[in-house]
Amino acid sequence: MQGMLMAMLVLGLAAPRPAPAVAPPPPDRVALLASGDAEYKALAIPRSYKTAPEAPMRLLVFRGGLCVRDLGLATEQSSAGNGASGQAIVEERGSMERGYVAADARTAVILRTHYVSRVDVTPGQNSTENDTVSGGTTLTLVDPAHPDGWWQVTLEHARWAKDVLVLPGAHGVVVTTFLPRNGPTDVRILDATGHESTRVPESAAESLRIASSPEGEYVAADVAFRDDPLQPERGVMVFDLANGTHWTYGWRYGSEAEPTSWTLESHGVLAVKLSGGTKRFDATGAKR
Repeated sequence: MQGMLMAMLVLGLAAPRPAPAVAPPPPDRVALLASGDAEYKALAIPRSYKTAPEAPMRLLVFRGGLCVRDLGLATEQSSAGNGASGQAIVEERGSMERGYVAADARTAVILRTHYVSRVDVTPGQNSTENDTVSGGTTLTLVDPAHPDGWWQVTLEHARWAKDVLVLPGAHGVVVTTFLPRNGPTDVRILDATGHESTRVPESAAESLRIASSPEGEYVAADVAFRDDPLQPERGVMVFDLANGTHWTYGWRYGSEAEPTSWTLESHGVLAVKLSGGTKRFDATGAKR
């Protein structure tokens, strides 16, 4: 019996060899790359998968480890002079496309703006009454399951988008918008389906900066409130997306509560850096 066991060991038959480990498939994802990047040049993408092949910025959609869409983000413009007798009007027409990707690379947004700008440059004309901007802006959400777009939202009244933040965890999109040319900005939160769940209009407060918690379940907006001696001049509004609630850390300029900086941490914790140290507040606004 011992001799048979020794023979099996010699022949490598004493125990089955473990099967080689199989690497998990690469995660589905989206990526924003410049056409000149080495990473982009190394990809063998069929031309039939590409749009606007000459565009310098590319939004790529990967599924099962393969690139299934290569979307070019193009900018076009043209200008001409015209106007009624005695007027000199410069007209510019164009379109702009920009891409934004969530920190976890699960979703992306393509921002498209088409516009017609008319500027009165008649000698001696100092009024801006004849200067107009018209057009439209759309946001299209793209993910690996919907490489050609899942939903699309068009901003009303020819508004433009200033800042766009795609939330991790596929929790939606935050966007600040304004009326061109230099109107104050509002802030809007779109849920995962593109429905507007929250808006802070510019008539109440002008949005200056937006941020999200790492998991994408909370959003913060740094805002300047309209003049009211009884209210804060500035504030950070923190939104709980799951519960539809919010609270505000507010301050007046020059007060002890005025922060030097702030960050939105995991679980909606707001960290406010003050001259005397850092204070933290939970997702309800309670001091920790």
